Amino acid sequence: MILSGMSVGRMPTRGASRLSVLLAAAPLLICGVSACSAVRDVVARASTAPSATGPPPAASQPPGPPLATASPPASAPLDTHDPGSVAGDCFARWQSYDTRTDSGPDAGLLRARACMTPDFFAQLGGDRLAAATEGPARAWLELRALGSRSTVEVLATSPLGGTDTTATGRAVLLLNVRRTTVSDRVGDRAETVSNPTLTLLRQTDGTWLVAGADLANSYGDAPGR
Repeated sequence: MILSGMSVGRMPTRGASRLSVLLAAAPLLICGVSACSAVRDVVARASTAPSATGPPPAASQPPGPPLATASPPASAPLDTHDPGSVAGDCFARWQSYDTRTDSGPDAGLLRARACMTPDFFAQLGGDRLAAATEGPARAWLELRALGSRSTVEVLATSPLGGTDTTATGRAVLLLNVRRTTVSDRVGDRAETVSNPTLTLLRQTDGTWLVAGADLANSYGDAPGR
C-alpha cells in the first residue's frame, strides 16, 4: 500500500527502446524498499494496458476533461490547512524528478519530507536516505546521461468514494495525476495518467500531513518512489 495512463506521447524508435528500458528500471530504483514489488506490478500491468486518456469507468474521478488533455488548476499558494492543497503539492514534489539537478533518485522523497508524517517518511526509508553516503546507482546515472526529467501535475483531488471525512481529522483523497517525461534526445516525450490515493492526518496545529499512499488503483504506469 505504498507508492508507486498508458503513454499517449510519441517516442522515436531507437530512442524509445533505450529510454523505455531505463524508465522501466527507474521505478525499481526510486521506490522505497517496501514498495518495489508494488511498483513492479504497476509497470507490468501498464505494459499490456490498452491506450486510454482517463481512468476506468468505475474509478471515482472528479468531473472534468480527460486527464491526458486537461489543464492543471490555476497556481495557488500552498494552504497547509487544506488537505487537498497539501496532497497536490506534496505528491508533485515527491514524484517529480530531474536527473540533471537532483542528487539521486530519492531527492523527491527528501523534498517532500516536510509534508509527510515522520512515521510515513520513515516507512518509505527516508531516515535511511538522509544518512546515506553512497552515490546513485548506474541506472540513475544512465537516465542522467539522457537528461531525463519527469514533471507530475495534480489536476484535481476529491474525497475517495465521494465521502468527505475531513471533520474526523483523517482525509483519504483521490488524485487525478498527469506525468510528462522528456529527455535531451529530440522527440523523446511521454505522457501518462494515474489515480493514486493519499491519506492525510490533521495535526494538533490544524495543518495536514500525508500519512499514507496507495497506488494500487493507479491507471497505467506512473513511476513511483
